[in-house]
Amino acid sequence: MAQFLLPIIFVGLWSSAFVAGKAGVQHATPFAFLAVRFSIVALIFMAVAVGFWIWRNKNKTKAVSAKASDEQNRSNDPVLQTALVGVLIHGTYLGSTFFAMANGLGAALAALIVSTQPLLTTALAIFLFGEKPRLIQWIGIFIGFAGVIVVIFPSLGINAPVIAIMSCVFGLLAITAGTLLQKRIGGSIGLLKSNIIQASAASLFFILLIATVETPHITWNEPFLIALAWQVLAVSTGAYVILMILIKRDSVAATTSLLFLVPPVTAIIAFFIFGEPLTPVTVTGFFMASAGVYLVTRHGRALEKQA
Repeated sequence: MAQFLLPIIFVGLWSSAFVAGKAGVQHATPFAFLAVRFSIVALIFMAVAVGFWIWRNKNKTKAVSAKASDEQNRSNDPVLQTALVGVLIHGTYLGSTFFAMANGLGAALAALIVSTQPLLTTALAIFLFGEKPRLIQWIGIFIGFAGVIVVIFPSLGINAPVIAIMSCVFGLLAITAGTLLQKRIGGSIGLLKSNIIQASAASLFFILLIATVETPHITWNEPFLIALAWQVLAVSTGAYVILMILIKRDSVAATTSLLFLVPPVTAIIAFFIFGEPLTPVTVTGFFMASAGVYLVTRHGRALEKQA
């Protein structure tokens, strides 16, 4: 049941991030909004870690054993690599995408650029991890990509600033590199500790940005607080934890292919929240993307490994 529900929940939450982000940046500059978001996320994960530590120490024997184990493995934890994953996925990817949209890039074109990630990630995974996607998976990837194009093509703009396009492409490279690095780290560091490090690294990254390249501004009104709360609770502490679990559990191709569903699902959410049109063409693209994701994820666990 968990194997079936986790991808569905992830796609829904990850898609909702675009809607909440659209609402949030109307009341705050992008980097300031993201700095507040990830500072709160880091504090939440730290509080959870403290709670676990208190609960664990109720049993002194277990606590001593756990402490000894922690001290033994602490030097082997890939702390710097984990922080880099946070900077790449939380910081550079989101920062670049928000910056691109704030500088004239349409949301549809941004979604199209980012949605090419599974193609790039799967190609790189062949060389880095020895993954060999089957022909049916490659077919699924291209069907999914075609479905995304069908969904967003009617609203693509043709006069997007070059700097905005370059920024979005840079974000695409960042999330691809972060996903591959997270796959390499695997289970060598605990999920809770990993999230603390990544969220902290991202918050420091955005604080550096607003101190150097952005004049921060936030209007602390109800719409902003609702958008911030959703980004923190549903996306950063919900969807991202699920993403890390899926990356660890499945192949890179199978996990990242789920992102093909994000633009179509975002279109559906935006239809109900903002009243954006949902046409038969959009629905057709949604089913195409769904079929592509099914083909990739259905065979994701059966990937052969190179010797």
